[in-house]
Amino acid sequence: MTTLLNALLACAGDSPPLDTNERGDDLADHRVADDAVGQLSADQSVWSGAEFTVEPGADVMTCVFGTYTGPTVGLHDVHTLQGAGGHHLQIMGTTTPLIDVPDGEVMDCTGDGGQFQMADLEPIGVTNGGSVNGVETGVSMPLPDGMAVQLEEGQRYVLQSHYINTTPEAFKVRDLAVLTTIAEDEVVTWAAPLIYNDSDFSIPPAGELTTSFECTTEEDWNFLYVLGHMHEWGTAFSIDRKEGDAFAPFYDIPEWDPVYRDAPMVDYHPDASLFIPKDTTFRTTCSWFNDKDEALVFPHEMCVAVNIVYPQKTTVICDAG
Repeated sequence: MTTLLNALLACAGDSPPLDTNERGDDLADHRVADDAVGQLSADQSVWSGAEFTVEPGADVMTCVFGTYTGPTVGLHDVHTLQGAGGHHLQIMGTTTPLIDVPDGEVMDCTGDGGQFQMADLEPIGVTNGGSVNGVETGVSMPLPDGMAVQLEEGQRYVLQSHYINTTPEAFKVRDLAVLTTIAEDEVVTWAAPLIYNDSDFSIPPAGELTTSFECTTEEDWNFLYVLGHMHEWGTAFSIDRKEGDAFAPFYDIPEWDPVYRDAPMVDYHPDASLFIPKDTTFRTTCSWFNDKDEALVFPHEMCVAVNIVYPQKTTVICDAG
């Protein structure tokens, strides 16, 4: 799967803007080699992230734009490869037209200093695992055989690379993503992201905030997986399902760990055991503590419930903001 969410699993940093200046071959080279992907099958292809330089101590993200020009297919799997210092590589859809941002254009999307706003991104799917410096990492959330997320001809996309440089030296990077697809007429089951998102909150400086919002399912769906997403200021996350006149726990993390930002706790149901009928109401609740001296707002913090549901062919987003 790709990511989505991933706009939604992407994270905003506080570091200085990315330095993309070329400084020759003396930099440490953390670029993923083309042959690192191994032998590809006929249903696989490789997408390349931007090549850029990560400064010492930097926590940065960069985005490169592209357009998928092949036929409409089912996207069954995405496996990402990053060099040392890699934190995540995400593939996201964007509605930004080609005339505004040409294919191949690279932008800083770190956060405050970034050139591109995450609100202009939309989920395509969720990345199913990857490797950093040759070591497998991340959360594995495969789609069952025959299931895929739609990748349409002409879909504009963004590849977002996140790197953290804890060394005293700058290094250059370039990530790769291996996509596995299924011909459109061979897809057995279409799946799609279902996103519940609150982008309208403000966590006061040196203060706490808890917010809740409700969303109602639009169709009968099987939930393949459910996960929550916040950043490092989160303290608790929960999703409750309305049953009769009351809400009952559905997904609960009473003590949020910052590591869940990029390695979420996943409730996975590959056996069609989580059927949710149309008109079911869910309440998502997020709590935070802000230790900064300024208010925290979206996307520097987030409150997102991420689901993959089926049968469903297009992404569904309920945004409380």
